Amino acid sequence: KGEADVLRKAMGKKQIHVLEKMKPKFLEQANAKGHDVKKLEKIWTDWEAFASYAFNKSHSTCYAFVAYQTAYLKSHYPSEFMAAVLSNNMSDIKQVNFFLRECKRQGLEVLGPDVNESRMKFSVNDKGQIRFGLAALKGVGEGPVEELIRVREGQPFTSLFDLVKRVNLRTVNKKCIESLAYGGGLDSFENIHRAQYFAKTEKYDTLVEHALKFGNAYQLQKAEAAVSLFGDAADSMIEDPKVPECEEWSLVEKLDNEKEVTGIFISGHPLDEFGMEIDHFTNVTLDNLENAELHKDKKCNFAGIVTMADHRISKKGTGWGMLTVQDFNGVFSMRFFSEDYLKYKPFMTEGSMLYISGQYKAKTWGSDAGTLEFRVSDMKLLETVATEKMESVTLNIPLPIITQELIDELDKLTKTFPGKHKLKMNLLDVVNRQIIELHTQTVQVNVEKAFTDQIKALGIDFSIN
Repeated sequence: KGEADVLRKAMGKKQIHVLEKMKPKFLEQANAKGHDVKKLEKIWTDWEAFASYAFNKSHSTCYAFVAYQTAYLKSHYPSEFMAAVLSNNMSDIKQVNFFLRECKRQGLEVLGPDVNESRMKFSVNDKGQIRFGLAALKGVGEGPVEELIRVREGQPFTSLFDLVKRVNLRTVNKKCIESLAYGGGLDSFENIHRAQYFAKTEKYDTLVEHALKFGNAYQLQKAEAAVSLFGDAADSMIEDPKVPECEEWSLVEKLDNEKEVTGIFISGHPLDEFGMEIDHFTNVTLDNLENAELHKDKKCNFAGIVTMADHRISKKGTGWGMLTVQDFNGVFSMRFFSEDYLKYKPFMTEGSMLYISGQYKAKTWGSDAGTLEFRVSDMKLLETVATEKMESVTLNIPLPIITQELIDELDKLTKTFPGKHKLKMNLLDVVNRQIIELHTQTVQVNVEKAFTDQIKALGIDFSIN
């Protein structure tokens, strides 16, 4: 009985070496009792198979039923299902990123936080869009969210000043309102952009600070007026502060502030401005670069924003570092030692947008020699790629769309975006299957995203040379 229990434990814990020791004894003793060796071999083979993945039927039945229910919900209620999954993983930003990519794959729209629509956690609005949960913002706890939801019920907030007039400002404090502004939670208010909430006013360092002082003063006067003969005049006692004028934040600054409180880029991505470079000069995305065997011996070119740069000193006193980059689809980490570290150290700064080339090669040292590791062969700022790699752009224009208006628009574009990239044009005669090359002599343009976006808007395809 003791040996039988040892066998049971070995199977349950997948201790192959214990099973291998017990097999000869099992075969010998069972055969001595008159059992056929072939049958014994078959029994032992079945046991080994069971030991490699032991699962009792009642347990697997429950898993199968839960899997069926989950698949049904994901298929028929995709937005609600993904909102629930995101809410359950709200404290793990890596998982949130993973499930947001799954939402994108499914074609589900995920909106940023909104003080008038968001709930505590991720939720689904009437249009089937997933709305970011307010409690997922750093600096906005459950107490403030409950207060905001309670007060806005039946009467949405119309402005920051309306908000501070109505909520308990001991609960919804300065940190909370700043996080809402940074994360886009106040974007639904008209005629005001995020930078204005942090612009200096006549009396205070920021509009948020001014609004809080105003809100406290308003609520105090309203409380005092409530017990006076002139309680109805409370609304006229104090006027809303004036919103300061200032320039909007750049896309990068806006997204950096957004990421600071949400942990992710919601309303856009810093790489959005480099769509042309990514489309034409990269051949891999970071979600599948981790698959070393898939990319073995292939040169990989990719773009990403640096989300983590860690500079360290080894025991020998030499510098080395770790770099993590992120693109639209995933993240990827690399390590740099010795000369490589010195060479690429200037690029290892959080927020830098990089263009990286390299390939997987087998390690030649250490306990894991022979395993594939990614080695960088070149690294540069993404903003320099188009200038360095591009010589010209060719516009492929179908004959039927050519009008005087189109010609005027193209002429306008060449003057709006002057640069050093040669402009070439091909006229496409689809009926006769001919391509007519036009020589534009010395016309040169700057092929940046704004230029290519307007070319696309005109219905013209193009290629980069």
